[in-house]
Amino acid sequence: MALRGESGWQAVHCKAFGKERWLHLRTALRQPVNHVVLVNPFLSAARREEFCKLHALQPHDTIPNVFTPNELIGGEEDGEGVLPQPDNMDSEMLPCYYLDGASAVAAAAMNVEPGSSVLDLCAAPGGKSLMLASTMFAGDQPLQTHDPGRLVCNEMSRPRLQRLHRVLSSFLPAEMLSSGATGRVTITNVDAASIVCPLQLQRLAPFDYILIDAPCTSDRHLVHQGTALAHWAAGAVKANAERQLELLRCASALVKPRGILLYVTCALSETENDGVVQKFLKKGGFLPEAVQDLTGKGDQTNFGVLILPDRTPFGPMYIARLRRE
Repeated sequence: MALRGESGWQAVHCKAFGKERWLHLRTALRQPVNHVVLVNPFLSAARREEFCKLHALQPHDTIPNVFTPNELIGGEEDGEGVLPQPDNMDSEMLPCYYLDGASAVAAAAMNVEPGSSVLDLCAAPGGKSLMLASTMFAGDQPLQTHDPGRLVCNEMSRPRLQRLHRVLSSFLPAEMLSSGATGRVTITNVDAASIVCPLQLQRLAPFDYILIDAPCTSDRHLVHQGTALAHWAAGAVKANAERQLELLRCASALVKPRGILLYVTCALSETENDGVVQKFLKKGGFLPEAVQDLTGKGDQTNFGVLILPDRTPFGPMYIARLRRE
């Protein structure tokens, strides 16, 4: 009989992690998410300083470009959002964006070099895209002096695309999203989990780096959504893995030689994590690389690292870094 419901979910992960570890991990999954705060680097230094002082934000010890709050902050259902700005902070751009620290670790693991072309293949709600844009474009020199690079943010879901538009346009300078000479960020809406990689992405390729934050069985969200665990099924996990593999295959056709694919999920299941990567690597052409784990406490797997909330403040988050030969 196929494993289903909360009892099936419990049984699968108890077997994978061991009874004692699973008890601690299950408890940690039920706790509120710990966030970090990306303070908008496109605001003036004075405004950033004022905002950090107002909310008592301190630079994170190990994750670049983000800050930590003194108290827990809540978010929307996917754990991302915005802190309110003071009334005297007159700016068209939002002062910050907060997200699970594991998402910030994943974006940092890209190690994007200046002037690179980058694709965020499953970009909504937008936190990792903002992290990448901040790394790539904040504080750069005039466009005439060097190639600033470009960032393409793709989202296949129409409703989630609307939120991605809202997040990027409220955080980034308007000229950065323009179609003119100053435009550096492009938004697309195609489903990359297809037999033939979408022509719209092919026209923008090749890319130096591609982030595949694949739709997955988000176990922490299931725990926090009340009755959602009752609908968990092992078959759905396998279906997710098949779609995730198609996303990786599409990305592999869009990345440059020696380019990087960063495969990310927030799933616990090995089927959606190392299992997908193992199947992808069998076709050849890519090699796994070590992932920079800025938490220092992630679980090393065969092909990546799994950041879990029983040993770190963040996660779950699986990260695998794959380089094209």
